[in-house]
Amino acid sequence: MTRLDRLLDGCFAWPVAARRSALVLAVACAVAACTGGGGGGDSGAATGGAVAVASVGLSPASNTLDAGGSYTLTASLGDASGQALSGRSVSWASSNPAVASVSGTGAVTALAAGSATITATVEGQSASATVTVVSSSGAAAVVKLDAGSVGGSVRDVLGVNKRPTASAQTPGSSWDGTGLYQAFGVSQVRLHDAGVDLCSTYTAASKLNVGVSPAQTVSGCTLSGSGSVPHFKWTPTSSADADLNNPDNYDFTEVDAAINAALATGAKVYLRLGESYNGPNDTDDPVAWAKVATNIYRHVIGVFKPTSGIAVDPVFVEVHNEPDGGFWRGSQTTFNTLFTETASRVRAAASAAGRSVKLGGAGFTRSVLTSSTKAGNPANNFIANVGASTLDFYSAHLYDSCSTATLGSSATFLRNLRALVNSQGGSGKPLHITEWNIGLGNQCGNAQYAEPRMLSYTSGVLTLMQDPAQAIEAAHFYAGMPIMALFDFTSVSNAVRINPSAWAFWAHRKLYGGSLLSTQVCPGGTSCVAGYAADTAPVVALAAQSGAGSSLVRRAVITNDSASAVTYTLQLSNLTGSSTLNAVVYTPPGAAQDVSAKGNPVTPDSAALNSLLASPGQQTRSVLDVKGGQLQLTLTVPAYGLQVVELK
Repeated sequence: MTRLDRLLDGCFAWPVAARRSALVLAVACAVAACTGGGGGGDSGAATGGAVAVASVGLSPASNTLDAGGSYTLTASLGDASGQALSGRSVSWASSNPAVASVSGTGAVTALAAGSATITATVEGQSASATVTVVSSSGAAAVVKLDAGSVGGSVRDVLGVNKRPTASAQTPGSSWDGTGLYQAFGVSQVRLHDAGVDLCSTYTAASKLNVGVSPAQTVSGCTLSGSGSVPHFKWTPTSSADADLNNPDNYDFTEVDAAINAALATGAKVYLRLGESYNGPNDTDDPVAWAKVATNIYRHVIGVFKPTSGIAVDPVFVEVHNEPDGGFWRGSQTTFNTLFTETASRVRAAASAAGRSVKLGGAGFTRSVLTSSTKAGNPANNFIANVGASTLDFYSAHLYDSCSTATLGSSATFLRNLRALVNSQGGSGKPLHITEWNIGLGNQCGNAQYAEPRMLSYTSGVLTLMQDPAQAIEAAHFYAGMPIMALFDFTSVSNAVRINPSAWAFWAHRKLYGGSLLSTQVCPGGTSCVAGYAADTAPVVALAAQSGAGSSLVRRAVITNDSASAVTYTLQLSNLTGSSTLNAVVYTPPGAAQDVSAKGNPVTPDSAALNSLLASPGQQTRSVLDVKGGQLQLTLTVPAYGLQVVELK
C-alpha cells in the first residue's frame, strides 16, 4: 500500500482502485477533512477537534505599573500531553477596565490606581494575571536620576574596624565572621583594636602606670591601677638602632593573625600604627616610637622579620588614634614629632622596598571641631604644625549621641570637618572617617545597634560620604564584630545576630564598580537638592551605573530616615536606545535577623545565611515604558528603611 493509499484509507473506506480513480477528490479530502477544514494548524493538529487546547498560561503572572504605563501579556497554549500549540484565537478581558484595559493582542494599559485581573480564554480554557496600578499623586518625594550625567567612581567607604575573628567570652572558644564580611560587602578592614599594637609587638620596652601614686612598673599592655586616669608611659628600653632593629625584640604573632584574618575576607588591609583601646598613650622617646612603628610596617610588607604569607601593601597607613580624646597625654610638641618622624620613616621604608604608600592621621575625635582651638591639644592646627606635605589624608571619627543621632547632624559634622581641614592648609586633602557609628557602645548599649533606625542611619551616612564636596576617600564603621557592630556574636546563643546596619552595607555594595549618576531629591514637591543632602530628610538617594549595551544596569539606593513609610516617585531621564526597561526592587529587612551558628570558632550556618541573603524583599516591575527618554515608577520605602532599585 502506497503512502497515498494509507492517507486515503484514513478518510474513506474505498477499495484501492476506486481511491486512485478519485485522486482529485481524495486530495481535497486529505486537505479539508483531515486537517480540520480551514484555519491554521499547530504542527498538524486541528482546531476542529483532533488536538484540543488543554491549558493556558500567562506571563508575567503579576505586574505593577504606574498610571499611564503599559506592557504586553504573553499567552502560552498546550495540549493534554503538554505540547505547545499556536495559531489559536485568544479572547482578552479585564475585570476592571477603569484601572487597566487590555487589547485584542494582550497589550495592557494602566489607567488609574487599583488592581485588575486580566483573563485570556482559548477554546473554553482560561488563565489570569494580576495587574496593580499605582499613582504618583500623593508621593512625598520625587527622586530624579539623570542617565545623561555620569561621572566619578563610587567611593570605597564600606570599611569596618576589627578583624573578623575574635576570642569569645567562653574560654577556649572564638568567633569567626569571615563569611559575613564577604556576604555583606565589607571592602576594607582597619586593623584597630585588632592586635596590631606597638606595645604588644615590641617586647623590649618599659611600661609605667603613672595614673597611680607612686607610679608602678607594669607588664603586659592592659591599663590597670586605681588612679582616676590610668595612664601608661611606654618607652623602648633603648633608642639605639641596634635594639630597635633587633628582630628578637619583636613578636608579630598577633600582627600576622590580624593580617591573615583580614585577607581571608577578600577585603583590603588598612593599617593603623599605634595603640589599641586601653593601650599606652605617651612616650618619652617619640623617635624610638616612630622606628618601632616603621618596623611593624616593614614586617607587613614582608621586609622585616618576614613571615611566610605576610607581604601585603596596605591600601592606607594611619598614624595613631584619637590623640585629642584621651589616648595621648603627652605634649603637643612631642606628638607632632612622633607623627612627622613616623611619616618620614615609613615613606623611606616604602621607597626602599619599591612600594608606594598613602599615609595620614591622626584619627581625631568628633570634638576636634572644638578641641582644635585649645592650647596644647594635638589637634590644634595639626596640618599646619606637621606640614601639609607630611600627610596624604586627614582622619577623624564620627560618633553621634546614640538615641538622638540623625543624618542632619552627621551631615553638619562632615561639612564642618571639611572647613576645619581647609582652614589648616589642607584644602582638597582627602578625608578618612576611620571610625563612625551612632555612638560608643558603652554609651548606647548593644541593643541600640539592633534597632530598625540603624538601617536608615547607616545607609544615610554611607550616602553622605559620596558627596564630592567632602572628598571622603575611606571610612570604617565601628565595628565589624562582635559588639556595637554589623554582626553581633554576643547577644544570642547558638546564633549570630545580623544587625540592620549590615543590610546597608549589602545595599551600597551593589553600587560598587560603577560610575555615579546625578541624583536629586525633591521632597514634598519643594525645590530639589542633591541626593546626599540630608538636611532635607527623610529621603536621601545614591545611584550608579555599570556595564554597557545590553549589559547596562542602573542601580539606586533610596533611604528613608523617618519613623513613617514614604511614597516616592523615581524618575530616570535622558534615556537613549531603549523603549522599555525592567525593574527589580529589593527591600531588605529593617529588624535584626538571627542566623543559627555553631562550632568552634562559632560560625554562621551557611545554608541559613544563604537563605537570608536570597533576594530579600524582591519584587519585579517588568516592561516599564520609556517615553520621551524618561521613565518613572512609584514605590513606597518603609519607615527607617531602604530600597535598592535595579533598572536593566
